[in-house]
Parts: sequence; C-alpha cells; structure tokens
Amino acid sequence: MDTVITSPAAAARPRIVYLYLAIVVISWAGNWPMMKLALRDAPPFDFVLIRMVGTLALMGPAMAVCRAPLLPSRGERTGLCIVGLFNVAGFLLCGIIGLSIVPAGRAIVLAYTMPLWAIPLELWLEPSRLNRMHLLGGAIGFAGLLLFMNPGLVDWSDWRVLGGNAMLIVAAICWAVGSILYRRRAWRSGFWAQTFWQIATSTLVIAVVAVPTLVTQPIHWSPRLVAILGYNWVVTTSLGYFLWNRVLAVMPAGIAGQVMALTPVGGFLLSSAIFGGAVTADIIASIALIVLGIIVTLRG
Repeated sequence: MDTVITSPAAAARPRIVYLYLAIVVISWAGNWPMMKLALRDAPPFDFVLIRMVGTLALMGPAMAVCRAPLLPSRGERTGLCIVGLFNVAGFLLCGIIGLSIVPAGRAIVLAYTMPLWAIPLELWLEPSRLNRMHLLGGAIGFAGLLLFMNPGLVDWSDWRVLGGNAMLIVAAICWAVGSILYRRRAWRSGFWAQTFWQIATSTLVIAVVAVPTLVTQPIHWSPRLVAILGYNWVVTTSLGYFLWNRVLAVMPAGIAGQVMALTPVGGFLLSSAIFGGAVTADIIASIALIVLGIIVTLRG
C-alpha cells in the first residue's frame, strides 16, 4: 500500500479554506451573467458607478466599526491610486463595455486571460523573473485565445463585435498592468485600507465617465436590478474580498490562483445555461487551452 506524504503546511491547512475558495469561484463566475441581465435595466457605466458607491457605503462603516484605517500609509497613496486605476477603474469600465456587446460567457473567458497578458509585460519589464513554465503557459494560453477569436466564433466583419471583444482584452491587460505594478513594491498599509482606497479613488474616475449617461439615460429600477446590485455589494465585493484574504492567509497565492482558473469555466457554463447558445468543439478546445495556459503559468 502506497504511503501518501503531505507537507506540514498542507496538513495544517484548515479544510474550511476550500469552502471559501468554492464560494469565491462560484460567486465571481455567476456575477458575469447577472451583470449581463442588469444591463437590461441600467446603462453600463451607471451600473458600475452604483456598484462602486454601494460597495464603499458598506465598507466604510464596517471598517469604522472594526477600527480599521480607511486611508493607506503616507507615501503609498499615489502608488495605490495608480494600481487601482488599472485594477478597478480600467478593468471595470472596459469590461462592462465588452459585456454590453458580447455574450457573458465569452466576456468572462476573455477578461480572465489576465495571467497570460502578464507574461509579455513581465518579459518587457523584468525578463529575469520569467522561467520556462511561464513561457510555456503563455504559449498554450495564447494558442487558445487565437482559437477563441477565429472567424468561425467571431464575426470579423462586424466592427462593433470586434470592439466588444477588444475591450474585454484591454480589461484583462489593465488587470495585468495593475497586478504587476502592485507586485513591484512592498506595501505597509493594511489590506482593507488598500482595497478601500483603490475603490474610492477609482470611483471618482468612474463617476466622471458615468455622470453624462446618468443624466441622459434613465435607469429602470426593477427588483432584478436591485437584487443584482445587492449581490455585487455584499457577495462579490465585500464577502468575496474577505474570503479571498482568508484563503491567502493559509494558502500560497499560486495554488489559490490555479483554483481560481475555474472561474471563467464556471462563468461560461452558467452563461450558456441562462442565455443559451451552441457549445461547439472549437469553443471547448479554446477554453481548455486558455485555462491550461493560465494554470501552467501560475505553476511557474
């Protein structure tokens, strides 16, 4: 009988952490088809703005009760603001534009190609940080991305459709840039202060973009829209960040990231179940290659 050897760190890891990861994956995957439904009642930019304002309204009092500082340390505010402009404002604005045009399943797969776009960016900034596994994962993932964008799946004669797909790729690139900028220095500020500051500063930028449409395009306040906004405020943002923080406290980010690679798969399956659409062999192959590329990259 074979003996199974586990590391002390793995043995000490509480089993509840896997429940946390499952909740994060399912809630974040399910949010994309929900946001697609919300766009039937609210203009894209207005939905993002209300989502951010509601999140701040929940986080601020909760942090005050816990006596957590709202502001990061001096000397880190500008840097965290820049990171937030890419990670939050850039990702959400570009992502919601793309989601308003293309199906939710395709949108989440393209948005979660962030680890792949980090490869050429890291190769440009710090090539010494990359190894063969990174390059192999990038090659596999980009092969899947090319297959995902083939003319059989995307109408290359429709500039609106191409623009929607491009905006989702730009969203993934923004996420990658923000992540790389964040990793390039050590931060003294607490996690919640960093998060609150990035969301707050990004909300100001989002407001500048959203206010014109807020005035000209009315919002249809339906029970569906209120429920989806509530889900975004409480589950995907507040609870999601809290559980993700708990996961990273006991599990290496690389391992947790490999599990998170299931998010676009879950989002695509949920979107197909809700909105319908054919799931062809080239779609399955392309998503499999993209997810495999992400996993290989994270293992590297």
